Amino acid sequence: MQDFKEVISKLVKEFNETRSPECEASVVSVERDSLLVEFTGTAAACSCCFDEHAQDFIYYLKDFTGMDFEITEMKRPTFGKFLVRFERLET
Repeated sequence: MQDFKEVISKLVKEFNETRSPECEASVVSVERDSLLVEFTGTAAACSCCFDEHAQDFIYYLKDFTGMDFEITEMKRPTFGKFLVRFERLET
């Protein structure tokens, strides 16, 4: 599990380097087959197309972990913040 967390940490760092300040990801929780990620940034105030960042995050997950994930939940708990749950697909 520690290796997975380290990989996710590197993934988030690279994601943020290419997306910030428009979009920044931070991991809220990591479980064996899922993770909850908070997306914020200057573009988060506009929900139009902001979910595409979460879709792109799936490609980062595949590239960094070699595993397939899907979005199982997406919420906008407050203005300028999205919470997205990614779950690993069985292959």
